Amino acid sequence: MSFCVFCGGRLADAMRCHSCGAVNVGGTWHESAYVPTEVPNASSGAGWLPDPTGRHEGRYFVGGQPTDLIRDGGVEALDPLGKQQLESSGDESSSATTPPASRRRVWLSVAAATAILLVVGAAVGAFVYVNRDQTTVDDRYLTALRQDGFSGEFNSDANAVAHGKSVCRQLEEGGPQQGMPADEVAVQYFCPQFVEGFHVLETATITGSFTLNDEDANAYSSAIEVDGSSCTGSGGYSDVDSGTPVTVKNGKGETLTTTYLEEGKGGRYMCTFGFTFEITEGQDRYVVSVGRRGELSYSFEELRAGGVALSLG
Repeated sequence: MSFCVFCGGRLADAMRCHSCGAVNVGGTWHESAYVPTEVPNASSGAGWLPDPTGRHEGRYFVGGQPTDLIRDGGVEALDPLGKQQLESSGDESSSATTPPASRRRVWLSVAAATAILLVVGAAVGAFVYVNRDQTTVDDRYLTALRQDGFSGEFNSDANAVAHGKSVCRQLEEGGPQQGMPADEVAVQYFCPQFVEGFHVLETATITGSFTLNDEDANAYSSAIEVDGSSCTGSGGYSDVDSGTPVTVKNGKGETLTTTYLEEGKGGRYMCTFGFTFEITEGQDRYVVSVGRRGELSYSFEELRAGGVALSLG
């Protein structure tokens, strides 16, 4: 029994080693130009095949890999350039069939890039969703304002949205949980946590009168001047007439609204001037004054229940 001088494998053929591809040419053993990474057995596909380089008629293969043993017209020999060409061909074949470290790096890079794209895509999707949802809330709020007839209270949709969000900011900062009907709509859409307990302030139209009395009327010093069915203040009361301002302020002295006396009705002894104004609840007091003739203070309930009745003289 013989063994290969290169790999030590058992020789089943006196001319070639089926384990490492070594060949016996002219009684001298030569190492194969290609050493397989796995040691094949005797049935691993050894034999002659057409020379892949095209330089010779045939080339001997061991384990499916070419050696430097060639054959032309039945004469066997060693190809001087075969080893170099086969090694180069082997490198190309290896790069085409076996993923090298560089290919693994490519796959890792592709995987990393894919992960980054997924993260960025998720972030963009979340941003779009949040902004889409916010825009939808704004649209629903504006639609509700139009349906309830409150859109005319604002100069533009942008102004309405800004006002609605400012109402919620005031509530979040501890402001009183009350407001106008349009404010209630804003609470419903922008800060629904304040809907329960939110008080809609009532607006009331107040009717008032200012009566000028002159019980001691005489031709020389009358407080009232009569012209047909109308009358005005006279002498020291000449400032009391139609058009005299009626001012309503809150307890802080801030003006809430201003209106004017209407045409006086009455006669020589009594002249009454009517007026109306609108107020909204929520103030501590409502101070009403006619011209420079003093002022009286009321609560919202008092004004809504009895209006204003002022007299002078």
